[in-house]
Amino acid sequence: MFGIGGFELFLILLFGFLIFGPDKLPAMAKTLGKAIAKFRNAQEEMTGVLKGEVFDKDADEPFKNPLDALDNAAAKASKVTDQAKKAATQAHEKAESFSARKARYDRERAAKKAAEAAGASGVAPAASTATMSFSERKARYDRERAARQAEQAKPVAEAADEPAPAAGPAADASADQKGGE
Repeated sequence: MFGIGGFELFLILLFGFLIFGPDKLPAMAKTLGKAIAKFRNAQEEMTGVLKGEVFDKDADEPFKNPLDALDNAAAKASKVTDQAKKAATQAHEKAESFSARKARYDRERAAKKAAEAAGASGVAPAASTATMSFSERKARYDRERAARQAEQAKPVAEAADEPAPAAGPAADASADQKGGE
């Protein structure tokens, strides 16, 4: 085994025990064992690929040309790209035409105008807000806010137009207190 005798192996293990301690040596051995197992699996997989893909013992020429394998892979890739191109052209053909887009746009514009008309009358349908632009929604919001403020200002203005309430005994008492100070 690598030209190492039993005494040298014993010395290596002894120094490993002294340096790393009894707690870490089993964990290190486990990690080393896993690494060796992965290396062996990779080696077996590689030999399997070489035997299956590059070397063919039943053929006239037992060793295949690796460039032929690359050419086969390129041919498969070109088939896949051709299929993807066909799918893309079919999807493009299924896409709406200019006249269909124009008709849809006209319907949406008519819906916006109807929503604006409904918004001006005080009725705001929920579906129309999704199709409105930001400036249209802001203008509608400003109109609604101005209408609410006007409604709230009406009772205040009406109260200001009314005559002041008649002064009673409590009002006279407060006037006396102010005057007496």
